[in-house]
Order: sequence, then C-alpha cells, then structure tokens
Amino acid sequence: MDRRKRLGFGKQAPRNATEQTARVSKAVDEALATHAALRSTIVDPALIVRVRTTHFVSEEEWTRADLLVLGHDENDSVVLFSSDAELTDFRARLTAYGQTPAGQKHPSYASLIAAIEEFGALTPKDRIGGGLREDGHESVESFADTSRYVLDVELWEIGSQEVRVTQADALGAQVQERGGEITDRYIGLSFTALRVVGGGEVFRWLLTLPSVREIDLPPEIDAEVGPLLDAGIRDIGMVEDPDDDAPLVGILDSGVNDAHPLLAAVVVERASSPASLGLSDGYGHGTRVSGIAAYGDVRDCLERKSFKASIRICSGKVVNDAGAFDDRRLVPSQMDEIIRGLHARGCRIFNLSIGDRKARYAGGKVGMWTAILDELARDLDILIVVAAGNYEHDPANANPEDHLLGYPRYLLTPQSRLLEPAVGANVLSVGAIAHAAAVATQGPGDVSVRPIADVGEPAPFTRSGPGIHESLKPDLCDDGGNMLYDGLVQGLSRRSESEVLTTHPRYLERLFTTAFGTSYAAPLVSHKAALVLRVFPTASANLLRALLANSARPPDAAVRRLNGLGPAAVRNLCGYGIANATQASTSDTNRVILFADDAIGMDRFFVYEVPIPGSFSTTKGKRSIRVTLAFDPPTRHTRAAYLGVEMSFRLVRGKTLGQVIDHYRKRNQAEEGAPPDMEGKFDCGFDTGPNSRECGTLQSAVFEMSRNPAPEYGETYYLVVRCERKWMPDEFAKQRFAVVVELSHTEDIRLYERVRERLTVRVRV
Repeated sequence: MDRRKRLGFGKQAPRNATEQTARVSKAVDEALATHAALRSTIVDPALIVRVRTTHFVSEEEWTRADLLVLGHDENDSVVLFSSDAELTDFRARLTAYGQTPAGQKHPSYASLIAAIEEFGALTPKDRIGGGLREDGHESVESFADTSRYVLDVELWEIGSQEVRVTQADALGAQVQERGGEITDRYIGLSFTALRVVGGGEVFRWLLTLPSVREIDLPPEIDAEVGPLLDAGIRDIGMVEDPDDDAPLVGILDSGVNDAHPLLAAVVVERASSPASLGLSDGYGHGTRVSGIAAYGDVRDCLERKSFKASIRICSGKVVNDAGAFDDRRLVPSQMDEIIRGLHARGCRIFNLSIGDRKARYAGGKVGMWTAILDELARDLDILIVVAAGNYEHDPANANPEDHLLGYPRYLLTPQSRLLEPAVGANVLSVGAIAHAAAVATQGPGDVSVRPIADVGEPAPFTRSGPGIHESLKPDLCDDGGNMLYDGLVQGLSRRSESEVLTTHPRYLERLFTTAFGTSYAAPLVSHKAALVLRVFPTASANLLRALLANSARPPDAAVRRLNGLGPAAVRNLCGYGIANATQASTSDTNRVILFADDAIGMDRFFVYEVPIPGSFSTTKGKRSIRVTLAFDPPTRHTRAAYLGVEMSFRLVRGKTLGQVIDHYRKRNQAEEGAPPDMEGKFDCGFDTGPNSRECGTLQSAVFEMSRNPAPEYGETYYLVVRCERKWMPDEFAKQRFAVVVELSHTEDIRLYERVRERLTVRVRV
C-alpha cells in the first residue's frame, strides 16, 4: 500500500519583503554580470549559481523557477543551473514576492525567495579540491606554468549522457589547444570525470569554467605493510582444486601470481585495466589478498595440512607494480571497465583491499571512486567488499608510548576516519580486529615488547566511522593482525606471530608470508560471502549483505575495551561485528532465519507476518528477534541527500493486520481523519533507535526479551518495511531490498519445528 509520508521540515524565515527583494535582486545582478564577463573568454558558458538558504527548499520549488539542482557544496549551499541567461522565471517570482497584492496575507513565492540568504556565482577557488588544498594549492595562481600536473576534473551533471559526451569532446579540443591532454574520461549516469595532464595554464583556465565542478588530485593507494617474516613451509599437505561451480570472486588489486601452488587451480581469469599494466603481481599485494579470499584462515588450513579453496578467483589488476594507479586513466573508468568485464565472466562478489590514502572521509560529499562503486553495485546487483584503510598513529607531543597508552582512544579521532571508497553506501566495508597478541621469546629484549591490542579488540591500525550522513560504517570487522610496541627502541615492532598468514607473492622463495592490515580482513569477508552465495546461488547482493550482517556480532573483548568511550564507539570501529558464514546461511533447532528478497514501489510499505510460537513466549529464558534490512538506492555524490531512496522497518506486536495497515497507510485526513495512534508498548523496542539505524542502507537491530511477554501481544508480530522516495527521478520505479528476521531462544523449545508448522516455505527450484 501507499505509505503515510513523514511531515516536512524547515521554518520560513521572517522577512521584510521589500528589503529581501532588493537584496536578492542586487545579488542576482552581480551574478549575471559575472556570467556575462565570462563570455569574452569562454564560448557559451553555463549559468551556474550557488544559493545558501535559511532552511530546506525542495527541488520541485527550484524547478518551478526554471532552475535545475546540480548538487550541494560543502557549506550545504545548493548549486543551480539555468538554461536561461537572464533568469526570467526566477526574476518574475522575485518581482511578485516584492509586490504583494492588497488583501493577500503572505507575499507570493515566500517559501522560495524568503529562504534565500546568499546568491552568487561560483569562483575559480571554489573548484579547487580538498586534496589539492592540502597539497598547498589554495589559489588559482598556485598552478605554475613550469610544472606538469596530472589531475582529475569533474564536470557538473548538465544534460543527458549524449550532451555530456559532446561537451567532453569540445573540452578535450580546448585543452589540447593549451598544450594539455585528456588521457581518460568517464561519462556515467551520475557524473562526468576527466583525467587531464598539462601545465599550470591549462588548469588555471579550467578553474574558470562554470561547467567544472571540481579539480583534484587522483586517488593514491593506501600504503600497505610489505610481507613480514616468512613462515618456511615444506609440506603443505593435500591441495584440492575448487569445484567447477564454486563462486567467482573478483580481486581488484595489483594482480595475482597464479603460478603459486596454492593459487594455480584457483585463479581462472586474469585481466587488467589498462591492459598495459600486465597481469602478474610485481607489487605482491594482490597475491597476499587472494590467498585469504580463496582459503579463509590460511593458518588453519596449514595446521590441518588440507587446502581446498571454496571459491574461484578472477584477478582484476588495477594498480601497477609500484602499487600506484596508472597516470593516464581515471579510477572511475578503470573500476567501470574491470568490474563490468569480470561481471560478464560471472563474478558477483568483488574484493577491493585498496583505498585512497589522501581521501580521509570527514563528512560531507564523497569522491568519484566511492560514487562509481555505489553506482556499479546497484546497476549490476553485485557485492563489493572494501577495506576500511589503515591508520598510522602519530603520537601527540612526540611521545612514542602513546601508541600503547593512547589506544584505543586515537582510533576514534577525526584523523582515523575511514578512507574512501570504504564509506560507500552500497558496498560492504570492513575494519580489522586483532586476532592474536603473541610475543615469541626470541632472546634478550623481548620483555620490552607488548601487543597494543588484546585478542578480539580493534586492531591498532583500523579506521573508524561513521559513514555518509552518520550511517554505520564500517559494516563488519574481521581478523587483520596486530601491532606491538617495543619500549626498548621506543617504537613499533612487527612479529609474525601476531599477524595474518597468507600466500607469498614470490612463491619460489617461500610459499607463505605474514602481513597485517584491513586489506586482509576484507578478503575474509569476501570468502564468507562466497560461502553464503554457494548456499543461495540466486541471492541478490542485498540478501548477501543482510545475511552476513544478521549473523555478525562484535567481539566481547572489543565491547569491553570500548565501553566508556561513548555509545557509538563499538559501532564506529566494529560495525555489526564479525560475520559467521554458517549462521548466515542456516537455521538450527532454536534459531530460525526467515528472509525475503524483494522489490518495493516508491512511497509504499509491505507488511510481513512473523510467526511467534507459543513456546517462544511462555518458556523462560533469553530470547531475541533480530531484523536486518539491506537495499541499494541510486546515489549522487553532488547531492546533499546522497541516497535517492530511504527505507526503514518497524516490528509491531499486539495488533491485528488491519490495525497495522490502517496506522501506516496513506490517507486523506480531511475525509478520514488522523491515523490511529499506536501505543509505544506495541512497537518492539530495538537496541538501536531509528534515528541512527535509518541513516544507512544496511540496517540491523535486535529486540530482546528476558521476561515472558504479555498474552495480549499474541502469536503473530508484523514487520513493516517502508520505502520513501527522496530524489529518485522515476517515482514509478521499484527499489530492490532484502530483509532477514532471526528468532532465537536460549532454551531447547524446538523453535525451528514450531515455526515451520506455521509457514508454507517457498522451495527454491
């Protein structure tokens, strides 16, 4: 049914209409004069203005004034485009606002004009990206003619893809006339980007173009620790080939050396973007990541002397043998090319254990790398697992002991926020947990060496959330190694015993090596996702995300260590916790998983019946209902509202189906009156409230009961799943989603049998 929409927000600022009209008119005249001046140096410049308002003004309001919303800047001002160089419609509204007819209580168009605080043209300085500013480029004049720059230029989304192709062609010719070159370009659904090489003159000119949104440094790889002490292994036991139908996982990294004895039968496809990168892994990172993706816990396999890969690997090489991106290619176009290519091969899970070390997310807009991954995840219905990035702590006051004494507080500072693209809304981002805290006795001096984190605590290099719009990030965490502090040398120490065992890229020297980083936590999650996909081969990416998150729990040690650092500390470092592939894909005697893999129309809601057997309510003991929702909305990184669609859920008890529908449905209040109230006791109280839960696209919460619920709550609860269109252009489109409900009881009540008696289970063919 159609959902009852939430109330709007914002309060109209009190204004003197005459003064406001004069002030805004002056600002409009100045902006148009600036635009007219550009015509002497730029052919047909776009009329783009920035407007700051006192409160939210809907896109529909701007559209009626013949102004197209392009996005929002870092100051939450709206950026608008007009095809009319005179702003005729907007000026007409401005005039009408200032000339209120006699007898009319409020000025015309007050909701629009009265909200305007500032109105003006964007300046060249506004187009300098954050990375360039940190690099010392605060002004246009800082781009020297004698220097050569390799920068990414993003254009405003004006017109269709065909129009933007023509625009990019014309811009390429003009760049070439000035001695520069466009070496790559990406013209997608939601943004246009160019990789431009040239001298300072080229970029000083580009910064004057209204059609340019931002110019910034290309992403740089988050530096990873190289291989640590090698574990010399002579006998690895039995190595079995993966099954022919084992899930395919794309490893987007530095390539894979597929002649490694443990990877030879696992790697079934190798590709690179660009092709000039070759296929082998000279940097070594991709081979180390691949070993974990293929086998999960490599150390456990070695101790059991039994290796059988659960997946097959498709290698997508996107960085060179120095661990850097190609100078001439845009990262978005690389990602688009390699992911689409491997997806055509059959990959539905992709692992990305690299990030942009200069793009620490500090709130606000995300970059193009994040945007393209979110776009591809939705477009192709794929699961992209991304490492959170590594944080290198710089102790305050040059006190090296702060590595040990300041842990874990420094992991929650602004400097330790996630690296892009791990903040993506539709991707699954992964932080690291210290799985070991060993210090081997290797001679004198080892008494001074202490592990920074204990087992199960956040790794001392992991990065923290929150994500976009305060959403929960990272989504999950997993084993990534540990670091040690050596008081004797007053610095960090690395020991193989506290790190992750994996495959050595130079296999002729050693078969195994050790390393640490969130890079090695991410492939563990990719491995688990593939195990779940093996059980549910037709599952959507949303269902994979929901099942994994539903099975996840933060380690008890992490919860204890982070207790006292604020209510969000566990969420921001561990997400929903460590996933369990077995629990994600199976029910057992007293734990039952119910799920729906579905699609819903805009501004609609679904109601699902959740069976509550009598023994679940009447048998004493701890019981819980966990609900997890995952969806993949359209995204645009230039918008203040990054998500084009929002979804949420509620669990209701003690009401009939008719009463639930009547409360949530859309109604004509003039004819039907207000919706019936629902007392709080009928709304199941989850451990996470809606304000924090509904910020992201992966939402999970638990309703726990230690006492037997009152009989009035009945034996059927109702799960309400709601969909709200924000700016998604097609109001008749449908949003894919998956929802998972887990019922569990600590006592043996044969819960699975009792639930099955109540349900007609749909059998997969």
